[in-house]
Amino acid sequence: MRACVARAAALVVLVLASACSEPSSGPVRIVWGRHACDHCGMTINEQAFAAEVRVGPREVMRFDDFGCAVAWLESKGGPGAATEFWVMDQGRAGWIDARQAFYRPDQRTPMAYGFAAVQIKTPESVDFETARRTILERTRDRNAHEHP
Repeated sequence: MRACVARAAALVVLVLASACSEPSSGPVRIVWGRHACDHCGMTINEQAFAAEVRVGPREVMRFDDFGCAVAWLESKGGPGAATEFWVMDQGRAGWIDARQAFYRPDQRTPMAYGFAAVQIKTPESVDFETARRTILERTRDRNAHEHP
């Protein structure tokens, strides 16, 4: 019986230690194929399109598509609700600041919002605000057609 109690106590300590080990800034780990998008609920599988939004020192939301992050943030008051906003750089497979990134349109993304983030501007890429506005306009248009 004592061994079970000791193991249970050790497990509780391990869980608490791992929960406290998440950084208070910067992106956090996503378990590909396990974590679900905090907007649409789909499993996050495609690393190239993932996004994260930090809304507090220990509260990070994970998304399978940049568009899901934009839509979720809009429901919380807009980009100002995020203390940090990270997207995967499609070219380097590393995290970059979403507000400083450029976005390649017409991409096949998990939720069909159509934008892939890149760190280095290309001739066809657009800035954060242009991508954000386009996503919100498309979302409004879709909703207007689905719910007349």
